[in-house]
Amino acid sequence: MSAGIDIGAWEDFPDRKLVSVEVGGMELGVCRWGERIFAFRNSCPHEGAPLCAGFLQKRLTASASAAAGEPDVALSVDEESPVVLCPWHRWEFQLEDGAAAAPGFRMRTYRVRREHGRVLLTLGRK
Repeated sequence: MSAGIDIGAWEDFPDRKLVSVEVGGMELGVCRWGERIFAFRNSCPHEGAPLCAGFLQKRLTASASAAAGEPDVALSVDEESPVVLCPWHRWEFQLEDGAAAAPGFRMRTYRVRREHGRVLLTLGRK
């Protein structure tokens, strides 16, 4: 496996918590979600809010269907897809790929993995 930047021990990142770390003068957010770990730039692409000061939650999705002429909306929670909500305007970003609920925006994400009890980050495009 290729080398990465060691950003801390696995235990340094509590499950389902947002943690900020500095790497090469850049502030990143890191989140462990069960056995998965995510890294992202700790700056909302909308107006620069610190995303680690925001809110972490499971992704909520809605699907609509028309029954008997009336629209019906079903909500579901995706346990495996965490999102972070910006603390300023509550914009939602998926930790997996940075996709935003608002079209045209995406938070920057980075490859990160667990290796021998350490968390390793790879800079560059995910």
